[in-house]
Amino acid sequence: MTSDKKYLFLINPHSGKLSIPRKEKLVSEIAHSTKSQICVTQSEVQAKQLARDGMLAGQIVIACGGDGFHNIIAQQAVETGGVMSVLPLGRGNDFAKSVGIHSFKDTKRAITDRNICNARYISVEFEDYSRISLTCAGVGLLSEAADRASKLPVLQGKLLYCVAALLSFINLNSHKYNLMLDGSSVQEELLIFAGAASEYTGGGIFIAPEARKIPNRMNVLFAKSVNRRAALLLLGKALFGRHLSHEKVTNSYFSRCRIENKTDNYWSSLVYGDGEFLGALPTTLSLGDRPLNVLVPKG
Repeated sequence: MTSDKKYLFLINPHSGKLSIPRKEKLVSEIAHSTKSQICVTQSEVQAKQLARDGMLAGQIVIACGGDGFHNIIAQQAVETGGVMSVLPLGRGNDFAKSVGIHSFKDTKRAITDRNICNARYISVEFEDYSRISLTCAGVGLLSEAADRASKLPVLQGKLLYCVAALLSFINLNSHKYNLMLDGSSVQEELLIFAGAASEYTGGGIFIAPEARKIPNRMNVLFAKSVNRRAALLLLGKALFGRHLSHEKVTNSYFSRCRIENKTDNYWSSLVYGDGEFLGALPTTLSLGDRPLNVLVPKG
C-alpha cells in the first residue's frame, strides 16, 4: 500500500543530549512544506517495524538519532530495497559524516537535492544470524572503548571515545585471534582489529582514512600488541589519520575475513560496530553486497 506521505521521520528519544521537544521542533523545521509523517519511536522493535512498513509503502525514512539508530533503519533499507536518510542527533554520528551529512542543514539539502547514493557498509555474519555495521566492525580495543563510551554520560564526539580508550588503557589488553583473510590463515596477538567501510569511528576518529581506496574490497586494519606509551601515541595519530605508517599497524584490503577468538577473556570476544554490541566471536566480515540507498546532499 502506497503512503500519501513522502517522508517518514523516525526520532530516537534517547539519542544525544537534546530533549524530545527540541528534537521534535528541529524535525518539524526540516519537514516543513513537505508531505511528512513524524514519529517519536518507543522501542527498537517499533522503529524497525515503522521503518519497514514505511519503506514498503514507498516512503523515504529519515533516521533521527545516532549511529546505533541509523544502523537499525539501514538494516531495513537493505532488506526492503527502500530509501533512507539521516539527521545526526547522536554523540558520534560517524555514518552521517561518511555520507556528507554533518548538520540539520545537510539533511534539509538532501531532501531538496533528492540525490541518492549507494552507501558502503559491513556485513557481520555470526553462526546463526547476521547484522550490518555502517562504519566499521571489530574487536579488541575498538569494542572495549565502545562499551565504556556507552556508559559515560555528558561527553560526546572524539572526546567521549578518547576518554573511553584511555580508561581501557588502565588494564591494556591484547588478545590472540585466528584470522582467515580471503582463505589465508594467520594467528596474531592484537590490540585492535577493524573491518571498515568508511573513514570514521568514535565520533570522528579517522581510523580508516583509506577505507574507499579499493571500492569492492573491505579495508582491514589491525594493530599488534604494544605498550601503554605506544598505544597513547597510536591514539593521537589515529585522531588525524596518521597511524597507518606505524610499524605495528597493518592496513590492507580483503573480500572476507573470519575472526576466531584464541584468548579466554571477556573483552576479547565482543564484536562492536556503530558503537553497539553486535555479537560474540566467531564472526565473518565482508562488504555488504545488497544496495543501501541513502538520500544525501549533492557534492
